[in-house]
Amino acid sequence: MKISVISAVNKIRAITISIVMIPLFLTYNVYGQVAQRWLKSWNKANTMKPSKISAISRIAPENEPGTPFVIKGSVFTPDETPAVGVIVHSYHRDAKGYDFGENDAELDTWRLQGWAKTDEQGNFEFKTIRPAPDHIGREGPHIHFTTVSDMFGRQWAKKVFLSDDPTLTETQRLDAKKAGKFNWIADVRETDGIQYIKVNIKLKKKGDF
Repeated sequence: MKISVISAVNKIRAITISIVMIPLFLTYNVYGQVAQRWLKSWNKANTMKPSKISAISRIAPENEPGTPFVIKGSVFTPDETPAVGVIVHSYHRDAKGYDFGENDAELDTWRLQGWAKTDEQGNFEFKTIRPAPDHIGREGPHIHFTTVSDMFGRQWAKKVFLSDDPTLTETQRLDAKKAGKFNWIADVRETDGIQYIKVNIKLKKKGDF
């Protein structure tokens, strides 16, 4: 009888451990899949990178439907001095909320993407269109940035969201504000039908990937 009780207790422990481990496994799997898709898109993007990259560039072509949008950016070293000659890759969703073309499955890299290289003051600029929220409502409009430099490697910058996005919570706004000039919620201003934002990126001491 005593042996049966011990056996039953061990089975319950095993079941409990399995239940706990399932979400951990699923979480790992989900993030692993996201990382693999991103890396595949990044590698493909690099094959399309222009041979000459300037400080002023485009993400969306001039005839892309949507609200004209200009991203004025600056990159800083970890000690907050201007970072010269840093490659900046950026991408975002189109006016319908898609990253990879129709149904987000048409392409194997981001449809709207661009490359710039910071000037002597660490500045860059992208002309594009305003991104739409995700087409199935997962996120509001935002822009992705990846930086590449000899000294600091390849790094992901924080996604930049837009100040006029009503889905941003007060907590998100307060957290972003704590970053000071590196605030990841950019103020949107409009002049003559063109929207503008300013983005400041601070590099980390080591690369991310």
